[in-house]
Amino acid sequence: MALELFLIWYFLIGFLLANGVPHFVFGAAGEVFRSPFGQKSKPKVNVLWGLSNFVIATVIAIGLIILNIYNSYALIAMLIGFWLGVLQFGLGIKRFLN
Repeated sequence: MALELFLIWYFLIGFLLANGVPHFVFGAAGEVFRSPFGQKSKPKVNVLWGLSNFVIATVIAIGLIILNIYNSYALIAMLIGFWLGVLQFGLGIKRFLN
């Protein structure tokens, strides 16, 4: 492939993992937190949203591995997706808590 477009899938895996962490942690701690389902979502909703991010990332990863679609840059793409997700959350935390 010209630009190894499958690396976008690995980027997405990393981003989903990063996105799942705050939702799962806030939900598991019993805190109200923003989710796609509302500004002040209940903890149970956030736990389920965080877990769904983890499950979707896992399903995509298993699919790519089964199809033998990866190379030495796959881990780098996944880490970039993860760290950009973490950075986005870290820079915008005040927006999410209000």
